[in-house]
Amino acid sequence: MSKFSIAMKRVGGFMKRNAFYLLLILCIASIATVIALAVTHNSGSQDAPTVDNIEPGGGDISVQKPDDSQNQDPNEGNKPDVQPDVPKKLTFYMPCNGTVSLNCSIDALVKNETMGDFRTHNGVDFKSDDLNVTAAADGTVEETGYNKLDGYYIVLKHDDGYVTKYMSLEAESTLKKGDKVKQGQEIGKMSTSQGYESLEGAHLHFEMLKDGEYIDPLTVLVLDEK
Repeated sequence: MSKFSIAMKRVGGFMKRNAFYLLLILCIASIATVIALAVTHNSGSQDAPTVDNIEPGGGDISVQKPDDSQNQDPNEGNKPDVQPDVPKKLTFYMPCNGTVSLNCSIDALVKNETMGDFRTHNGVDFKSDDLNVTAAADGTVEETGYNKLDGYYIVLKHDDGYVTKYMSLEAESTLKKGDKVKQGQEIGKMSTSQGYESLEGAHLHFEMLKDGEYIDPLTVLVLDEK
């Protein structure tokens, strides 16, 4: 018997004696190979670029995230907070630096010393040492004039349906219809020109209307110093 035959016989005997273990090793190796292939496939799927991100012409494939910085407003961080416009509240101040000499009485009759009778008093009378009369609020001259009952007078129109009337002024106003006046602007001097209140002495007869109706000026005027 040749040496080759003897070797093959020994190998055959070894395999017969250890067939179970050899089969077990082959099974383990097969399972390990399947697991390795599965892991490699999944890793390749996650890292693979999409078709849209593959650059034509070959070379290394790089996946780039879209740059949103070009779509951002460069001044976005520097924009100031924009506050909505808030309408300025209309405020009326005293039309003089004086005191009230006769209150408003729209619905009740009061004694009129000059006329010697009882009648309503649709405004407030003011007296002041300096006799200066000023606009109670920003407005537009609606009318100026003179009559025996009211004396020299000025009528101002304001926002929100307000109208103010200044009567018993010293002289005809230099203001004309349509002129703009500012709050606190001097518009005349007190006098005794108002016929039906002449015995009160130099004073301002001041009336206010809201939407065409007389109102008590003292319910609207800010009596504090301007």
